[in-house]
Amino acid sequence: MPTINNLGLLILSAALLSACSSQTKDEALASNVSTSQVIQEGVPGGVATQVEEINAVVVSINYATSSVTLEDAQGHQRSFTAGPEMINFPQLKVGDKVNATVVLEQMVYLREPGVPSADGGAGVIATAPAGTKPGMLVADSVEITAVVKGIDSVQQTATLEFADGTRKTVKVRPDVQLKTEHLNRQVVIHLSSALVIRAQAQ
Repeated sequence: MPTINNLGLLILSAALLSACSSQTKDEALASNVSTSQVIQEGVPGGVATQVEEINAVVVSINYATSSVTLEDAQGHQRSFTAGPEMINFPQLKVGDKVNATVVLEQMVYLREPGVPSADGGAGVIATAPAGTKPGMLVADSVEITAVVKGIDSVQQTATLEFADGTRKTVKVRPDVQLKTEHLNRQVVIHLSSALVIRAQAQ
């Protein structure tokens, strides 16, 4: 029903990244971002995917605090504190190259009547074998549902009510015809995120 946007993806991505590391220096590293969107003409919802890649070099390490400072090709620096799940942190050296890839996906659709809800989330963490260069795969997903409580065919908007009672009015794609049968239907927002971190000697 709603136009796909990156708000949910950004929230999930921020939660995922903060679970992996705490940022101690607030300077953004340069990244390459690509986005794609798949929709079916006239059908509410769709799938939006965003892939962000960051390449940097380790310029300083504090093994006592498990913190590392990365620098990109433009000279921007950012410091991170590695979480306890990164067991190979001592293998990291100044000069090592670090590549991080974040894949974010948001799928939105109207749930068919009678299909049960599956609100909740799931996650997984995988690390590199002990003794090798640090590496990590973190994946997370969550499903959020809302109910269509109002439609405005003039403004081409729908009002959604979430489980906590809050409401939000969202724009609907112009190719989607708003119908009274959409009222009280569930809108499913499925968010998936994966973070891959790889380090290699320069």
